[in-house]
Amino acid sequence: MSAITIRPMTPEAEDLGRFGACFAKHDSPKRPESLRWQYAENPTKQVFVDFAMSDDGRLAAIYATLPSRFRIKGTVTLGVQSVDTITDEDFRGKGLFLTLAKSTYARAAERGAKLVYGFPNGNSAHGFFERLAWKNLDPVPFLIRPLRTGYVLDRLGSKKYTRLRPDLPLVLPWARGPRRGTVERLARFDARASALWAAFSTQVGVAVERDEHYLNWRLSKPGEDYRHLAVVDGERMTALVSFTVKSKHDGRIGYLMESLCLPGEDAALRGLLRLALAEMAKQRADVVLAWCLPHSPTYPSLLRNAFVPFPTKLRPIELHFGARAFSPEHADVIERREGWYLSYLDSDTV
Repeated sequence: MSAITIRPMTPEAEDLGRFGACFAKHDSPKRPESLRWQYAENPTKQVFVDFAMSDDGRLAAIYATLPSRFRIKGTVTLGVQSVDTITDEDFRGKGLFLTLAKSTYARAAERGAKLVYGFPNGNSAHGFFERLAWKNLDPVPFLIRPLRTGYVLDRLGSKKYTRLRPDLPLVLPWARGPRRGTVERLARFDARASALWAAFSTQVGVAVERDEHYLNWRLSKPGEDYRHLAVVDGERMTALVSFTVKSKHDGRIGYLMESLCLPGEDAALRGLLRLALAEMAKQRADVVLAWCLPHSPTYPSLLRNAFVPFPTKLRPIELHFGARAFSPEHADVIERREGWYLSYLDSDTV
């Protein structure tokens, strides 16, 4: 029986290659450029990934988190998101998932991380909630905005008569924008986006710090095509939306990656959302998905644009939401659903 050694992953090409090969072996390939982007180029320049290595040089298991700067009660600090975990089929049943997770958490906490959070799937959720002391903050706050009738009707009933169902647009590929300010299409984010987030985040208990540095990194994910619209009024950016459209889940799915506005500028955000929906309709999106908690400042603007909660039984995948504070200091907000701000920027799959 091979002995197992636990060690941190490095951001070097050799370890990233091991990481990719392990996932590819188990039919879950990852693009090399995406691995570099996520683990070698993230804004914190830190790596919190642990490997379990056998004495014959095989990679037995991986537990990976993504470090980010977090804003917790107005203070910016470090936290990690649980994103990738796998155990090679030859080494299952040895408790490597728990061993690696605990090792990764301890190292992250030693370096100042205050929390871990994430969105485990249905197969792994029990391990996080029952064995790693995560607080269950379910449900993941999916909202849906239908753009065409056909896709929605297919999921509400049998597909037997799909060809007989109308596939009509629910949003036209044009819309009236905000009444005040100028709409800009952004290629990169600047200090105006940081100022917008700083003002917005005064209403937030805990969230990834969405300043210009984070946005420029997160929304440059390899292989993705994100679009960004902003309302600018003088020197201020009053509202911002980012979105993308992908062929996924047997349709054309729009994802509202982010939607922010200055306090009191909800009208600007509503107008910008109308433009974003129209642009996604022009790209033949069937529906648009968003993540937004009901207590979030932007939730009313999404409802005004006909987003509605996405019923659990109709969702294409089973996801859960949870978090764990590494110390009691901020547990009251980290381990409480009402403390969080989320958007699709928190998803590591889009």
